Amino acid sequence: MTQPRSTFEQFIGTPGNQRIYEQERLLVEATELVSSVMDTTKTKRGELAQRLGRSKAYVTQILRGNRNLTLKTFADVCWALNYRVVLQAQPLSATECGAVAFGVWDLTQRSGNSTVNAETCRQDHYQVMAEAA
Repeated sequence: MTQPRSTFEQFIGTPGNQRIYEQERLLVEATELVSSVMDTTKTKRGELAQRLGRSKAYVTQILRGNRNLTLKTFADVCWALNYRVVLQAQPLSATECGAVAFGVWDLTQRSGNSTVNAETCRQDHYQVMAEAA
């Protein structure tokens, strides 16, 4: 007897939804990586904002996921933290439910008019890497 599919598995069961999930997953990973580097370097939001020549509210919007984080902005933020991001691609089939960095997550993502509640995914072997510049 097969186990019933979770809400998350049902959601990503279609290519369109899987694509949305991967977009949102990457944004969460990027903002969590910035937050982790800020913790490691003991950098406060105000200090990061000053280095970027932006407001503290701007940094807060990035960390909350309220601002569209482009690769250029991501690079600027990491540069201001004196870090370089090292990207790594992995086949979708190599992950159980999409690679989620930093352990266990319960995610609620809003995209347009829809809300996605992603169930917990444990993935200890995947890690986003950042190295000091």
